[in-house]
Amino acid sequence: MITLIQLKQVARNRRFLFFTILFPALWYLMMAKLLNFPRASANYQLVLLVLAILIGILGNSIVTFSKRISSNRRFYFLQARTSQYSIWNYMGAQLSVQLILNLTITVILIILACLLQTIHFNRVAWLSFVLANVFGVYLSVIGFTFGTSFERTAIDAGSTPLMFLLATFIVPWNVFLPANTMVDFMTAIQKIFPSYYAYQMVQQDGQLWKNIGMFATSFVITLLPFFIAIAAKLRHH
Repeated sequence: MITLIQLKQVARNRRFLFFTILFPALWYLMMAKLLNFPRASANYQLVLLVLAILIGILGNSIVTFSKRISSNRRFYFLQARTSQYSIWNYMGAQLSVQLILNLTITVILIILACLLQTIHFNRVAWLSFVLANVFGVYLSVIGFTFGTSFERTAIDAGSTPLMFLLATFIVPWNVFLPANTMVDFMTAIQKIFPSYYAYQMVQQDGQLWKNIGMFATSFVITLLPFFIAIAAKLRHH
């Protein structure tokens, strides 16, 4: 019931429609026209489609989701103290909503790619779509933490810069920049986060199970501070 109510509220949110569907769709359409996709390699076409999907997922998880949580946080912290419906139950319900929304973004952009005839479905493509949505759960936990920690006005000021900051960690810097001290340093930092290993899995570098293990380990370890922050916030309410 809560999931259905939340989905109806989001469907009426113009900010969600702009940041997570219209903006990435227009970006992908522009890239398709500017870069002459029919002549581009299938791998390059897939990379740009996944980037468009991640733009939508980032907008959903960091911009619109954190604001939605911030608007309701006082009510749910009160409910967590006075009922058996804990903040963790609330987060679980919200993450299920986020997964549905992120899958919707993914499907819409895949349909757009089909209409433009710029997608070739294969194992790598499906793996990329799955990993993008798993990463969406990761980003949603971050968005939930910010929503429960800050007022809406602070999120309005900081969510978009945070979205662009997180975007810089999606693709390893050493893939598209020549090696130097700065690039090596940033790549070393990127190895802390699961997006680095997701990219390695998609590239099929011959160490699939190792990358899966590192992805899962990084996913859990780097989210621990956010879970601790939520628990600390709960103790103060």
